[in-house]
Amino acid sequence: MRISASVIDSFLIFLSLLLPSSASKTVGDVSYVANVPLQWVNCSTWTDQLAIEKVEANLWPPKRNQLLTVYVSGVAKESFLYGNYDKTIVYRGYSLPSIFGSLDDLGIKLAVYPGPLQMIIFNSTIPEVAPDGQYDIYVKAYEQDHAEVLCVKFSWEF
Repeated sequence: MRISASVIDSFLIFLSLLLPSSASKTVGDVSYVANVPLQWVNCSTWTDQLAIEKVEANLWPPKRNQLLTVYVSGVAKESFLYGNYDKTIVYRGYSLPSIFGSLDDLGIKLAVYPGPLQMIIFNSTIPEVAPDGQYDIYVKAYEQDHAEVLCVKFSWEF
């Protein structure tokens, strides 16, 4: 099976979407986000550890060559000490390799106890060369016992 250069180029562009921008290392305080509500889908199961109240972004719809920060806020139902997340971008039905990381990469301080919780689920600059089409972003998080913390899907189209 031969893969064309344009497919490889598109893959590299999407890979840059998955990688966090340099600003993601300094996002412990999410209060700077502009609070623009967006449409999203709660893909969590009934056993999720976070009752999601809202999903907001610093700008919506996303724009090429600009930083997009999306955060989730809600109420933690139970305590958890640590956990992991995976983030997947699906473009025109093609799933790119997932990015995995620790929950503290999402701007939350661990351990988490029942109560209000905010986390950044997407923080990247959209590349200028991002091709037109539908983008679906899936972010799933799990705690130390592999119980689901959250699953959020949001989408946009250029």
